Amino acid sequence: MSGSRTGSSSTEGATAQEPGPEGFVPDAQERGVRHAYGEIAEAYEAFFPSLQRYEGRVERFLAETVTPGARVLDMGCGPGLLTRALPPDVEVVGLDLSPEMLEVARRGRPHGTYRPHSYREPITGEEGRFGVALAVGCLDFCEDLPRTLGHLARALAPGGRLLFTVLERRPGLEAHEEASWRLPEADPPVTLYFWSFAFVARALEEVGLVPLRYQHAPGWLRLMDERVMHFGWWEVARTGSDKSGRSAGSQTP
Repeated sequence: MSGSRTGSSSTEGATAQEPGPEGFVPDAQERGVRHAYGEIAEAYEAFFPSLQRYEGRVERFLAETVTPGARVLDMGCGPGLLTRALPPDVEVVGLDLSPEMLEVARRGRPHGTYRPHSYREPITGEEGRFGVALAVGCLDFCEDLPRTLGHLARALAPGGRLLFTVLERRPGLEAHEEASWRLPEADPPVTLYFWSFAFVARALEEVGLVPLRYQHAPGWLRLMDERVMHFGWWEVARTGSDKSGRSAGSQTP
């Protein structure tokens, strides 16, 4: 996809929420993401290996954290590739904006549970709590990262572990210096968001998630110029809660 960047630059230590594009329309963003991924759902499984640059990080996390009978949340699951091979006794709940992607996920793991869900909305109590969660490659479209991280924190059981990624904003790293990048060819157009390390660390502290590991590493290949886009890879644990009155522990990597 081609794209144009929007949003003004800010320093690593800025205290305000990092800016998105002016005139942002939430419903249009969500419709654009749903439409774009719905169109490619059937082909996505085939070309995903050539686009992702995850280098085994997801598999290592799951091998370390998933125990027999565990409950695993796969936020933004797409076709369910990241959790499809987990043992049958592991309960996988996959959430995604795209009904077409969810249908592919169901075919790949018929005993899993796959439901449409917006990353803007809380994960309902009927889903229960999870010992392990993924949000890999899906928060790129999230314009309110602290709110979404709060939803994920509340979906975790105490001690639960989450691996998530964000497109990391880094001064001096080409294609990663601005706050957002617009994809006008999507219908409606959608925006990718970039977040600084400092901003993500503050957001985690606010929602009661403790960083355990962090790595700045490749995420996916941008086809328009064959540039590798880099993620901040965060592994975090829920030890308490957010600032709404429940106790929480926090630290930065």
